[in-house]
Formats: sequence, structure tokens, C-alpha cells
Amino acid sequence: MPRADRLREHTDIDRVVHDPVRFAIMACLALLESADFLFLLQELSLTKGNLAQHINKLEESGYVTIEKMIRGKRTHTMYQLTPAGHEAFDAYRRSMRRVLEKSGQR
Repeated sequence: MPRADRLREHTDIDRVVHDPVRFAIMACLALLESADFLFLLQELSLTKGNLAQHINKLEESGYVTIEKMIRGKRTHTMYQLTPAGHEAFDAYRRSMRRVLEKSGQR
């Protein structure tokens, strides 16, 4: 395989998923059917603004759906991976596995 193709294989990854915070959010959502804002906030030790910013990026990418509902007098926000989000997460995992396997081959 030409050197440029080998390099592209290592660098051709989904940058949305590659971000450490977004990867952690997607990993949590991949394990669960859905999660609410407070669960993700506490589980990932993020600030409200940081979590909201990364969730918005995932929603813009079509990887996460956001459902807001009213419970009592408060808004309750739930997040779920979309089918595209599951596929992107799985593709990222496969891609990183290949990179790690090949990086050990010299």
C-alpha cells in the first residue's frame, strides 16, 4: 500500500467523534438507551456549558437526539444516539482499532 494511503488510513477519522468529551458522551449513550443531562454532567464531570456545547455539536452532526419534557415545573432533557450516531461511534472504534493494530507493526 502506498505511503500516502497508509497515512490517510491513520488520519481519516471522524473529528466530531474524536474529540475526547464527545467520545465520552457517545460512549455513555452507546451503552445506555438514553441518558439525561444531570447523569451525563455527573458521570463525565463536566460543566453545564461544556456539556451543552458538545451535545449541540453532536446534535448538529445528526449523532444525538435531544428530547425536552416538563416534569413538574422543571425541564427534563434526555439524549439518545441516533442510528447515524451508533454507526459513527462503531466506525470510529473500528478505525482506531486498525490504527492501534498497525502502529505495532513495523
